[in-house]
Parts: sequence; structure tokens; C-alpha cells
Amino acid sequence: MTSIDKYSLISLAPSLAVIVGVVAITVFGIVFLKKAIAKDAAKAGE
Repeated sequence: MTSIDKYSLISLAPSLAVIVGVVAITVFGIVFLKKAIAKDAAKAGE
């Protein structure tokens, strides 16, 4: 097992930040799409 030292953390942190960002944008997009679909369905039902 390798321990995480300062130098590996410097290269690991941006990668983790990108992964967290992509997941957050995906979750936000899914929520936004569900709301948009619900609005369109309500309009279509009128």
C-alpha cells in the first residue's frame, strides 16, 4: 500500500475536482430535465 503524500495529492486533487464537477453537473442536468419535462407535460394536458 502506498501512502498519499503531498506530491501525489497535488496531482490527485484536480482529478477529484473534475470528477466531482462532472457528477454535480450531471445531477443538476437530470433535475433540470425532469422539471422541464413535467412543465411540458402539464402544458400538453391543458
